[in-house]
Amino acid sequence: MAMRHPALGLVLSLVLTACGGGGGASVGVPATPTIAHRSVVPCSAIQDLRSLGSDLSQVTNPATHDTMEYTVIGDGALSDDVLVMFPGTGQILTGWPVQMLTNSTYSPSITKSLAYDPLEDGSVSLCHDYRIVLFDYPGVGLTTMNGSVTRDAIASDVDAMLNDASVRYGISTNVVDPVGWSLGTTNAEKFAVLSPVSRPTRTIHNVILIAAGPGGSRQAQVGPDSASCVTTMFDASVSATGSLKNQLDATLTEMIFPYIGQTQSQSGTTSGCTATVTNSTVSLNVTPDCGILNHCLEYLAGSIVDMNTYPWSMTGGIDSAVYSNERELSNDFDVAYCSGAGPNFTSTGCTAFGPIKMSVQNGGVCETDTTNPDLPVASACAPLQITGRLTVLNGYEDLLTQWTYGKALVNAYAQQLGASRAVLKTYPGEAGHGVMIQHPLWTQAEIAAAMQ
Repeated sequence: MAMRHPALGLVLSLVLTACGGGGGASVGVPATPTIAHRSVVPCSAIQDLRSLGSDLSQVTNPATHDTMEYTVIGDGALSDDVLVMFPGTGQILTGWPVQMLTNSTYSPSITKSLAYDPLEDGSVSLCHDYRIVLFDYPGVGLTTMNGSVTRDAIASDVDAMLNDASVRYGISTNVVDPVGWSLGTTNAEKFAVLSPVSRPTRTIHNVILIAAGPGGSRQAQVGPDSASCVTTMFDASVSATGSLKNQLDATLTEMIFPYIGQTQSQSGTTSGCTATVTNSTVSLNVTPDCGILNHCLEYLAGSIVDMNTYPWSMTGGIDSAVYSNERELSNDFDVAYCSGAGPNFTSTGCTAFGPIKMSVQNGGVCETDTTNPDLPVASACAPLQITGRLTVLNGYEDLLTQWTYGKALVNAYAQQLGASRAVLKTYPGEAGHGVMIQHPLWTQAEIAAAMQ
């Protein structure tokens, strides 16, 4: 049985030492923001995203009473479009690869970042061309989570955040492009469906999803992936504590990268990856390929530094309640389907095909036939009122959401929007669920192309 990468502990130790024992000392502990108006952080000031801890604003949504922390970066040199970045499971806003958002031309200080790779430094800077809103879900850092947070509530919270940003930062938020990764794709999809009905004055331009799926399995398949190692570890991580939780978190992060010897499957066949979890250990029947060249080790190390940087150190990244909430959201998205949108950010026409953990209104945007779980077929998707395109980015070796689910989502919306307005882009080489981490240069270029 293969265990975690043997060099991981040494590399993390070296990185933490280089960062002053966790990043908190280098960033400092700012006071909770009280100033009504703030300035957008220019691209020239970006080194790494954890340094934005002193630039976070808070907004409380009067409709849900949820509070979120966020910041706005970018120069808006090309367009007034606002990219809204929806984080994935367990991800805080610092988890977006900085080289996916900008380059050294417009952000020279990123070359000082521990994760900087000159081979991933290209000609595109989304940060220079647009405004980018980075946020954390309720219950992270400076905020608390008041009970369960539903997917409809997140859409409403993001709407309130954008309204706040237009006043606080003095920018237009009339045209928005949701960008999501993993769990964030499902939240971005829901926002894109609900917003045009509840906030018709705001235009949804492009929707860009990294490692996405349609949800709504008629066969009530929990977890669209067919990698039992992933579902086993996710299930165990909900209740795990202490060193076991740390092992699960690290191993799950490693598995967003292809394991050693993994074959590239364009037919969607099961990977054969399995996991065994005891009360103290995690073991796999495959060997994770977590090294420096594929950016896995520095991503793991950076995540630890991020979690020890204020204000994320207050919740250790995301705490167990937020994580459990996110797993419930994923369950409901998979086993339920919502066909439309009502007022006040409410999903309508929702049907449950399997047991619901939180709310049937968390259901997916399409009804999906998963009789063959490796080759899903999505149809009857909720109306997507956008002026641009839906673009899904993925890798063939995605263990968490097999790329065939992104293909099913695109195929279904191509029937609704037209073939040219629903596009699947798959990295041609080795790439898994963390394609944006492995290949930030490619990902940024594809996002820029999708925005045109």
